[in-house]
Amino acid sequence: TLIETERPYLLEGLRALGLRVLEGRANYLLFQGPETLGEALRQKGVVLRSCANYLGLDASWYRTAVRTGPENERLLKTLAEVIR
Repeated sequence: TLIETERPYLLEGLRALGLRVLEGRANYLLFQGPETLGEALRQKGVVLRSCANYLGLDASWYRTAVRTGPENERLLKTLAEVIR
């Protein structure tokens, strides 16, 4: 399935960018990055779900759905542009 093939790819891509990613089995990934990450991505047309309102998390936590290969590649490419 899409989740089985794309989830490991996205997980490793996020970790390769130095982001802390929590293990799980859902169709999304929960990860920690700079608090300014959401706004920086939004300026490039990419929207992440902020988890600042989740109990026990702060504005440095985000989640992203596991999407198609091209969509995941675009996310990782854009993340690399704003992080580095």
